[in-house]
Amino acid sequence: MLGRLAKVWALIVCKYAVIILILAGFVTGIAFNKAKNISINTNLEALMPQGAESVKTLNDALRKTGSFASVQIVAHSEDPEKSLAYVKAAKEKIDRYNWVSTSQYSEDVEVLETHKLLLLSLEELLDLEQQSTELYQNYLAHEIAKQIGEDVTITLRDENVFSDSRTEIDNDLVEQFNAETSGEISSERFFTSEDKKTVVLVVWPKKGLESLSDAKRMVTDANTVVEELNTNGFAESVEAGVAGRIANKVAQFDAIIGDVKFGLIGSISLIALLIIFSFRSVVAIPSIFIPLVIGIVWTLGFTAVTIGGLNLITIFLTLILFGLGIDFGIHNFSRYREERREGKTIEQAIEIIVVDTGSASFIAALTTSIGFFALLLTDFRAFTEFGFIAGSGVLLTYISMYSVFPALVVVMEKIGIWRTEKEGRRLVTRHKLSSQRQRKRNQHIFYAALALFVFSLIFAPQVSFERNFKNLEAKQPQILQDANARVNAVFPDGHDRAIIVVETLEEMGHLDEYFKNLIETDTETPTIKKVTSLLNFLPNQEAQKERHEVITRLMKRAEILRTFYPSKYSSLQRYLSIDDLNLADMPEAIRRTYIGTDSEPGYLMYVYNSVSTDDSADAKRYYDDAAKVVVNGKTYHSASESFIFVEMIALMKADAVKAISLVVIFTAITVFVFLRSASGSIVVLIPPLLGVLLTVGIMGAFGPKLSIMNMVILPSLIGISVDNSIHIFHRFKLEGKDADIAKIMNTTGRAAILTTLTTLLGFGGMVTASMGGLRSMGLLAIIGFIACLVITWTLLPALLNGYRIWTRKKELASGSH
Repeated sequence: MLGRLAKVWALIVCKYAVIILILAGFVTGIAFNKAKNISINTNLEALMPQGAESVKTLNDALRKTGSFASVQIVAHSEDPEKSLAYVKAAKEKIDRYNWVSTSQYSEDVEVLETHKLLLLSLEELLDLEQQSTELYQNYLAHEIAKQIGEDVTITLRDENVFSDSRTEIDNDLVEQFNAETSGEISSERFFTSEDKKTVVLVVWPKKGLESLSDAKRMVTDANTVVEELNTNGFAESVEAGVAGRIANKVAQFDAIIGDVKFGLIGSISLIALLIIFSFRSVVAIPSIFIPLVIGIVWTLGFTAVTIGGLNLITIFLTLILFGLGIDFGIHNFSRYREERREGKTIEQAIEIIVVDTGSASFIAALTTSIGFFALLLTDFRAFTEFGFIAGSGVLLTYISMYSVFPALVVVMEKIGIWRTEKEGRRLVTRHKLSSQRQRKRNQHIFYAALALFVFSLIFAPQVSFERNFKNLEAKQPQILQDANARVNAVFPDGHDRAIIVVETLEEMGHLDEYFKNLIETDTETPTIKKVTSLLNFLPNQEAQKERHEVITRLMKRAEILRTFYPSKYSSLQRYLSIDDLNLADMPEAIRRTYIGTDSEPGYLMYVYNSVSTDDSADAKRYYDDAAKVVVNGKTYHSASESFIFVEMIALMKADAVKAISLVVIFTAITVFVFLRSASGSIVVLIPPLLGVLLTVGIMGAFGPKLSIMNMVILPSLIGISVDNSIHIFHRFKLEGKDADIAKIMNTTGRAAILTTLTTLLGFGGMVTASMGGLRSMGLLAIIGFIACLVITWTLLPALLNGYRIWTRKKELASGSH
């Protein structure tokens, strides 16, 4: 049935080649129009299932905070006044942009300064009262002694005061007390480093501006402000830059896009040179590349319609599909040229590649795509989306290769630009051996394969996972590194903190007590540095009442000293004559930080980590302490990107074996369904599976480490290697009982070598990438494809020879009966 349909399609292609190309161009135009607007999400949460607790918590917190991230313009100068002048000028310029919600280089602290006694803990306040009582007693005795001209002893029973004028006053304590109470009350605190030379302007974007395009616009505008100020005379005295999480996000995206572009250009150039060198024909380039590019454009357009965008993993599918799809083109070109050189007409050669090569390619495409679609059964969103796009891409590229390719060849033949007179170069040549030498060689090959199998079984379980997410990222530009370092000097607590949304202040008090107790008691593996919330600036009413009682007693002491020190009394009164603090008294910066948006109820608590969250082991301990806590029977979840990374690693470890197993199982089932032979399926599957197992064994013994990015290489290895095995086995079956295995390996096998080498070049370009994750993908691909190629080229012919001997014996045995 399929064979008849293929013959009919071959006739249609030959007769209506131009119409097919026009239709393909029309569909490609539609797909390109969709693909050019495809979104790219480089956030970690885009790799996780939608229902993941860490993602849900992050989104809930994001709605409450309005934004996790800000753009920061940092200025540094040896003259602190110039740094401050710079950020003031920057504020005037940046506030003009419509994406800016608010910007600030300082915060209003007047109410906090006047109420700083109320913000002390009760223990700190009682300690202050004790110190001030001692000073008060000694001052009172000294002043009375000064008035009457002799030493005195004072006893005030009501106030429990006993003092002797001969007691020496603690001058250090006096100076400290004077320093904290004298002078003007500070109403503004600038975002500066300790030496005042570095000042930061924090720019908060409006709510809802979370897309990558929004981030790029913000960073571009901020850099424009910096450039404008530098040209206005600041450049000579001030070093300025743009920093912050949004700037880091844009830098990573630019690095990714740069790596993909460089990888594509470099890989395509090298592959083109290899194809020209191998086939000795320039016409091979448009014949193979045009249908391939069309298939990839169809895939991107289909992805834009179905999924909507690409994530941190699937953004590299263009490179992967280039490697997967070019196989069809190389096999088609090789077989078509072979048939034409043997004297076949255009129609006959087209029929052969559509019917014979096409059937093998169809089995390979369906096998590979079903293997990828099997990833839809995993939980890791990065795997499911990768599997869907890759599986769809293989099928769409197959359709392009068996519609556009033959139509293009027919047109090129008819207009006279098809030239394949020169014989192609054989990268590797296999010579036919005598039966005895062949048996001896096969024995050596089987022993070597067994040794590699044992090696893989020993070292495969020792594969380690990449624990540091920073190793997967691209190195930041030096100017961004410098800017971030200066911002960290101003805000040393950093931005790795976790956020908890709490419904009431009462619940926040219980949580605050829980974490402070944990910090105090967890001395062996501490991960939490501190917690901050509105309670740091707004004690509850009971706490304020207790503290006011102490402050009232301090006020009475100050009243007694009023006669002797009126100026000191006046400065003290500012801190002692205070009312209760209310939410309405809080400065805007504090309200934004600890209340967030008014559209969402509740309050925000921040849990600061004392360990690095770059390392997944440390991040996991922090996750265990803070990600989920139960206080008074209620469960609270903390939001942090580092918690998403922890859950991602756990999910990837759980799904890694599952993903590979599913790909292997579905691939094996598909191969068996099409070959209808258990022994034939085993022959086809053994080389690619041993190649992948050997790759994992090499990873366990020497590296690289398995990561969320290079993990997708392993199912790709299975797909490409099975593709080669299917084509060689299919050609072996077509040749019949007396098939010349050496000839098959020198023709179809030679095409298999070329497809693997082109794929290897496609991935190999990634080893020079600036992004660590991309480099690991390239390195693993090189190791894997070389392993699979060597095993396919050496083991598959031996298996084919053994398969032929076994089938002959089976036929003889059945004939004798």
